Order: sequence, then C-alpha cells, then structure tokens
Amino acid sequence: MIGVLGIQSSYSMLKNTIPMETLVKEAKARGYDFLALSDEQLHGMLHFYRYAEKYSIKPILGIHVQVNYLMLETSFLIYVKNQEGYQNLLQISLLKSQNELTYEKLIEFQEGLIFVTYKTSVIDHYLLNKDIEQAMDIAIEFKQKFTDFYLGLSLDDFDHEIVVAPALKQLSKELSIQMLPLHQTGYLNTGDKSVYEALIKIESEDHQVKEDADFHLLDQHEINSLFSEYKEVFDHLNAFINSVQFTWENPHFDMPKYDIKGSSSKAYIKSLAIKGLKKRLENTGKDHKVYQERLLYELDVIHNMGFDHYFLIVFDFVRYAKTHDIYVGPGRGSAAGSLVSYCLGITDIDPIEYHLLFERFLNPERITMPDIDMDFPDNKRDEVIQYVQEKYGKHHMISIVTFGTFALRSSIRDIARVMKIDLQRVNAIIKRVLNEQVDTTDEETVRLLKVAKKIEGLPRHTGTHAAGMILASQDLLKHIPLQQSSQGFFQSQFEASDLESLGLLKIDFLGIRNLQIIDDVCKLIQKEIPNFNIKEVPLDDKKTYELLSQASTEGIFQLESSGMRNVLRKLKPRDFEDIVAILALFRPGPMENIDEYIERRNGKNYTYIHPKLKDILEPTYGIIIYQEQIMRIAHEFAGYTLAEADLLRRGISKKDKKILERESQRFIEKCSAQNYPKETAETIYDLIVKFADYGFNRSHSVAYSMVAYQMAYLKANHYKKFMTILLSNVIGNDQTIYDYILDLRKNGINVESPNIKISTDRFEIYKDQIYLPLTQIKSIGKTLVQKILDVRKENQFDDFQSFKNHMKSTINERNMEMLIHSGALDVFDMNHRTMIENKKTEHAGYEMYISDFKLKTYDEYTFKELAIFEKESIGFNLVYHPLRLYESYIKEHHLDTIEIAKQKDYSKFLGFIINKKVIKTKQGKQMAFLTIDDGQTQIEVTLFTKSYEKYISILDDKIKLFEVKENNFNGKITYIVEKMYTINEVVS
Repeated sequence: MIGVLGIQSSYSMLKNTIPMETLVKEAKARGYDFLALSDEQLHGMLHFYRYAEKYSIKPILGIHVQVNYLMLETSFLIYVKNQEGYQNLLQISLLKSQNELTYEKLIEFQEGLIFVTYKTSVIDHYLLNKDIEQAMDIAIEFKQKFTDFYLGLSLDDFDHEIVVAPALKQLSKELSIQMLPLHQTGYLNTGDKSVYEALIKIESEDHQVKEDADFHLLDQHEINSLFSEYKEVFDHLNAFINSVQFTWENPHFDMPKYDIKGSSSKAYIKSLAIKGLKKRLENTGKDHKVYQERLLYELDVIHNMGFDHYFLIVFDFVRYAKTHDIYVGPGRGSAAGSLVSYCLGITDIDPIEYHLLFERFLNPERITMPDIDMDFPDNKRDEVIQYVQEKYGKHHMISIVTFGTFALRSSIRDIARVMKIDLQRVNAIIKRVLNEQVDTTDEETVRLLKVAKKIEGLPRHTGTHAAGMILASQDLLKHIPLQQSSQGFFQSQFEASDLESLGLLKIDFLGIRNLQIIDDVCKLIQKEIPNFNIKEVPLDDKKTYELLSQASTEGIFQLESSGMRNVLRKLKPRDFEDIVAILALFRPGPMENIDEYIERRNGKNYTYIHPKLKDILEPTYGIIIYQEQIMRIAHEFAGYTLAEADLLRRGISKKDKKILERESQRFIEKCSAQNYPKETAETIYDLIVKFADYGFNRSHSVAYSMVAYQMAYLKANHYKKFMTILLSNVIGNDQTIYDYILDLRKNGINVESPNIKISTDRFEIYKDQIYLPLTQIKSIGKTLVQKILDVRKENQFDDFQSFKNHMKSTINERNMEMLIHSGALDVFDMNHRTMIENKKTEHAGYEMYISDFKLKTYDEYTFKELAIFEKESIGFNLVYHPLRLYESYIKEHHLDTIEIAKQKDYSKFLGFIINKKVIKTKQGKQMAFLTIDDGQTQIEVTLFTKSYEKYISILDDKIKLFEVKENNFNGKITYIVEKMYTINEVVS
C-alpha cells in the first residue's frame, strides 16, 4: 500500500493550500492506494468521501488534535476504524471545537479509533532532546492507554531525520509498537512553498517553516525513497489500512414528529386548517366553495408527500411567536402561495385573492423538501429558535456553518500584509488589478499577485448561516460532525448545500429589522388607539399612495434606494398591484421593462399575442412579470397541469439547449391538442423562454409588498411615531440619523437635543417632542446609559450639582464633557462654558455643607465653538448649525435655501458638501456628483469635468456659496454646479 499519514486539505484553514478535489485527484495520480485525511476539523469530510468515490481511492477519515500531557502539548492523528470509531470521532471533534478536549477524553472515546503520534508529540519532543528514557515511559503509557496505537515516523526536516527517527526506530523495536510513515502535506508542488509560507503567516507572524522542510504532496517514488531506510513502515501501513473497515454511507434523516395527542397527523392538520379557513373567510363575502376545494387539494398533496408534520411544526412555532408578543411577517417566498399556510396562520397572504399558485411552492411531481422561510423581528428571532430547540432537543436543531473564502481583494490584502507592503501601495495595486493594468515589470507586485491568486477561493474562516437552522428527528451528533457556535447552539460542520444533499430539513428563521420597526410603531400607536391592527389597515389608503408617489420612502422596506425612489416618482403607484409589480421588476434584467410598464399603465396601447392570454396578462399590461404567469399560460393555454407547468418553468430557466428543444416540442404538441396553430404555439413558447429568466416569484413579491405597504401606511398616517422608531433603529449611523432628522424638519418637526431627565437609549417622544437618545452622545455607551437610568430612577437630578453628586462614581471627565456639549445638561439652565469649568465631580456634594455656596459662572463659548463641540459630541449639528453664523449674510444677499433652490431654474445658496462621488467619463476625464447640505435639506448636484478641474482644490466639507442651475436629463430634473466660492471669498 502506497501513501502517508499527516495529509490535510484546504479545509484546515490557513494551514493548507490544496483544495479537496485537487488533493484526492492528485493523490490518485501520484500512485496512492489510499488517502488518509487528518484535517483540523471535519468540515471537508463529505466532499472527501465523494471525491474518493469519484477517483476510486480508498478514503480513511481522521483528525489532527493537540492535548495537554504532563504540562506539555502533544499531538495525535486519530483515524476512524469502524462505525463506533466514527461516533467517537464526532464526539472528539465537538469537544475540540468547545476547547474541552483533554487527554482523558481521548482515552474515554478511543473505541474504534486508531491513534498515531504526530511529529509535534511529546515523544518526538523528548527524543529531540535526547531524553530517550522519558520518551520510552510515555510511549509505554500510550500503548497501555490506547487499544490501537502507533508511532508516527516523520522525516520532514533534518532534526527529525537525523535525531528523532533512529531513536524512534529503536523505541518501536524495544516496545513492539509499530511505526507508520508521516509526511506533513501543506501544498501540492515544491514550487508552492512560498505560497504556503505566506498563508500560514496570515494567522500569525510567528508561524515559520524550516528552511530544509518540504511539505509538498509526495508521489509514490518519493515516498519509497524517503522511507527507504525504514521499509518496515510499509508492512505496518498495510496492517493499518486493512484494519480500517469504516465506509461512509449517507444517513437517513426524518423530520421530527409533531405531538398530535392520539390523532393522526392527517386528521389533525385538516381540522386545524378547516377551522382556520372559517376564521379567515368570516364576514368576507368570498366564495367558500373555491377555498374549500383548494384547501382539500393542498391537504391531499401535503399528506401524500409526507409533509403533515412539517407544516404542524411550523404552525406550532408561529403560534408560539404570536402568543408571546413576537410579530410574525406576512410571508416570504413561494410559501405564501399555500392556502394551508394561510389557514394555519403561518402566512397572512390570501393566495386565491392574489392569484398565487400552490404548485410553485410544493410540486407533487417534483419530490423536494418544502421551503417555508419565516420572518421575525431581529430582536425576537432567537427567542423563537430557543423555543424550537427546547422542544426538539439541542442535538436535533442546529445552526449551519458557512465558509468565508479568500476573494481577490482580500487575498491581495492578506498577502500584502504578510509581505509588509504599504497600505497605500496595496490600494493602488488592487486598483490596477481591477482595471487590468498590472505592471509586469514590478517584481514585488508580480510576486504578490502570484501568491494571492494561488489562495483565491480557499476557505479562510467559518461563519454562521444568517437564517438557516437544521431540524431532524435523529440525534445529529451521531451522524454528522457538529461544532460549538458563538450563539450557543450546536452547529453543523457542513454547509447548507451539503446538508440539503443529505436530505436534512432546513428552516430559515430570518431576523428582519423592518418587522421590529412595524411592531414598535404599532405598540406606540396602541397606547392611543388600543384596537389598532396593522394587518387590518385598508390597502387603498390615499395618504399612503401620496407618500409613495412623492417617493418619500426613506426607511421603507424595499423602497428606500435612490433607484427605486426614481421609479416611484415616475410610476406614482395607484394600487397595491403597482407595488407588487415594481418590486418584481426592480431587478437587473426585468428593469428594462419598467418604463414600458409605466407607459402602458398610463394609457399606451398594447396587444396580446393571443386573446386567451388576456386574463393572465391584463393585470401587468401584457408584460410577463411573474413566474406564476408563465405557469398559468402553460396550464390555461397549452393544457399542462400546474405541476407540469412548474416543471416547464424550471426546465426552461436552466437555458439548457436540449431541455429547450425538448420542452418546445412538448409545448407545441400540447397546444396542438388544444387546437392551436403551430405558429401561435411557437410564438408563445418563445415569449415564455424570453421571460423565464426575468419572471419573479409573485408569492414573494406580494408578501414583501405587504411589508412595504404597511411601513408606508405607518409613515403616512403616524409619521412622528414612525420616524421616532426608525431613528432608534439606526443609532450609531450618524449620517442616516441626520438624513432622517432633515426629513422630520421638512415636515415641520424638530428633534431636540438629548435631555438628561428625559432621554433613554432610544429616541423618545415626550410631550409631543422627539428627543435624541443618550447613546447618541460619544463616549456614552449602552451600559453607561443603563447606569444613568438606574440612578435617575432612584434620584432627582434637581440641578447641575445634584447631577454630579449622584453620578460621580459612574461617569468620568470625558463623559461629563460630552454630556455638556451635546446639550443633555441644558435643562439645568447653565451655559456650557460654566458647566465645563465646573465639571469635576470629586468635590460634588460639599455644597450641602456650605450655606453661601455658589458656582463660579463664565461667559458662554462663541457660536462657532459651540458648533464644533456639538458636532464632536453627537456626530452632527442639531442646534448649533454652522450656517446660522451667516444668517445675516443670507438675508442681506437674498440667498435661497436648498428647499427653495429645488423650485427654481437658477439659484444661489450656502451649504457644505457631505458626500462626493468621483467618476470617469467615457473620455477618461473626471467629474463628480456632490450631496450638499444646508442644515435643513440636501440636494444632489453634478460637477462636470471643466468645473471639477476648476474647483477640485475646494471640494472639502467647509461652507461654500453654490450657484446651481436646473437641468432636464431624460425627463428627470437634475442640478448642475455653475460656480463655487469658499465662504471666505464671499464674506470678505
């Protein structure tokens, strides 16, 4: 048997450069009869077995571990011998991830495992130090403690070859412990050593490779040559290989059974669904028969596909959420097309009312796991997960690992850091790489890129899937490798696609900030209107559509981007279907149909390819927007069942030529059976093919449009409450907070400075005023705010001295300065300068013992100083805006505000640049887009090349006078900078 032990793959992150498939393929090509993998963990295990089967090589699964032994760290390679050994390896792997793996635990979980000392073992350590007696004592103990124990023989460097190996051979002979050949394998070929050296230094500068070390993947001749003086290791190796009986077989997984208390799952879900349907249809005037037929059909499909318990499990945790004050989103993805989901309360979208198709969600002719993704407020998501995990067990519900890989930029940056290349130079190199302008004569750059490209795509670190959780009836620790996650859950070592390939059920629990906003706003409203229910608001609210038409959608889910707001201004939505359509169209590809959609909606003539398509395409003005429309065309026009229509849609979207030809022939045949001419069938099939890539999941679009509409409704009808909650959700993002404050000012609402007697860790409405939170103040974190609130709860802050006295053991001098400059202490009726000069807290309280105590007062800071201090303390100017210094100049010279400037062809105004985006024209010259602020409003302006070159030296954030003219570009109003002056130029 040819091969060595000690081989790892790139799944040993930052320790190996060889991708798994390359490793297995090359091992076979280089004459290996087996491949014994011993990565740091078991992340690559599934791929290892699959590639081993593909390339016909015997796989032996192992892991490399280090444990403390006699005050030293010792290493073992541990290999699976049989099924029991696999179970124990899973235990060892988990313990390693928890940093709880000990020498004693290895002994406890040794059954079915083979232990081999690695070159960094304590035995090698003592042999290197020529302490053979101590090495022998340890070897004797290991032999006694481990049933299957071998000595690993490494010849990777001079010390091991000359000092350790002969002594190890003597030890092996005297103690009758067999030796096995080791070779650390970190890279594929000898020329890759420099790449490996750079890779291991990313983790730590201290990682070094001995000059004489060679860790490339040996071929059979090199193996025979390397161990030519120790040929006995090959006989030992044969015995080792023959003892390994373990073969990986995909385990069978089931979803957990929902406890139905004696009833059958079919009867139980049916009773729940019928009860839910009655409640949904109560006082609606909808056709009960249509709903009943659809419900019974769906229930039959769900039962026949074996998914009763799946729906009941989801129903159960959604019910838990709704009965524990946890807001649940209306739906996500194709699950919104299920009437059963609607009746069980899993979704809140009526699939019949919105023409959604169950087969898009669950196709009886395509047996795959259903996919119900659930949205919860991001601050309550973990509570729902905790409930499910407690119900089914911590080994039955786990989170999913993800792998962060080296991308082009990150690999360049990491390697450049190792090579100690200056950051500015690195940025320039990346820019040249992206522009394909690399200087091939620059040796340092060439060397950097050679190494960076070699590691590009390799796993760099692990993370956690943002939403996915795995749920299984089986104890997962007995079947797949788990690790400890930072969230406290057990986590798979396989990524989502691998888990799904094993038949495991994934449920996405998504934490959505916007749902938290909706919930919090509703709770504020319910203080005044107790019966308010966002799910019952009318979908034809006039104020909501006015807000959407004006594109005042800052903070609105899915509608906040500048591109979407431009579309809303053109579209001017009139009904809910407009929102559904625009969310589906606002994506690369379908975007090209947006203007046509708007024109047709506004009266432009259009025709249908065939009259029978009218009912399907009329709501979208003859344009195919949704995948469900493609399915309906195939169903209603060509006679497909809806299940067949879904398969057609999926097949066409793959753009495989054979599939397209096969489906074309089938479509034409089915149309012929419906007595349609071949030419018509071909035309409609071509239309389907054209839009198959563009078609969007209507169920998803309807569900997310509902969330967008609800937020828009709240903003339009409960503006102050909505903005208060919205602001609380962006604390820490000074620019976004400032943008929202400007929006409030445009609507006549001021945001007040923080107030030490009122403010908390959120924006608060108090006596109809919105107050900045204490957490907005620099140096005042959440923990400190909570301490302030705790003290405030027990004590009155009557004046400045009282505040200092109560807080002297809680806040430091920096905290006090920021509180003063932010305006939080203005409630004490003292100017900022006086408070700053009396800020020290160590003598606070002494005034109680002095009858004529009086603080020394000082003249206030200048307005300019107050403005600087305020911006330093809260991140922007709220009260002391710099432009207020020039109010007299603005009046004297009749300058406009930006708000007025937007209504004029030509205007002059003061402002300062808060954002600058420089681009290159087609001629390769630079121009810029600027965002200018005047303290009340903002405006985006264009600085063309000639002006950009003229004013480039003054494009800073200082106040300037701008002369701007209006411009109409492709029907859109834009603004162009004609002239710019510094404030010093104009004032002087």
